[in-house]
Amino acid sequence: MLISPEQVALIGQVFEAYVTEHHRSDILQILQEPDEDAHYPVVINAMTLFEANMEVGDYFNAYPSEVINIFDNTLHRAAKTVLENSTQQRWYKVKHYLHARITVGEVNRP
Repeated sequence: MLISPEQVALIGQVFEAYVTEHHRSDILQILQEPDEDAHYPVVINAMTLFEANMEVGDYFNAYPSEVINIFDNTLHRAAKTVLENSTQQRWYKVKHYLHARITVGEVNRP
């Protein structure tokens, strides 16, 4: 069974809202990095994400590879939105390779 377009849209909407709220500073930090072609991870705590929407957690458990791809595409879209809404746009560069990395432990932030 494949994920339907409606399910893809739901997963994308939930994830974009989540990363925009919880990882905006991570995204801004990545956008400041000079290398546009490097691969940049954004570490996502599964517990807080799936608390925000249990249905996304169910899809992740059933279709992990597909959902990770949706997360990565959505992360890129969210980064563009964060960049467009930033007052410091000239210091930021869109990155080509953003990756959602899901963890079940606490995320240590500097």
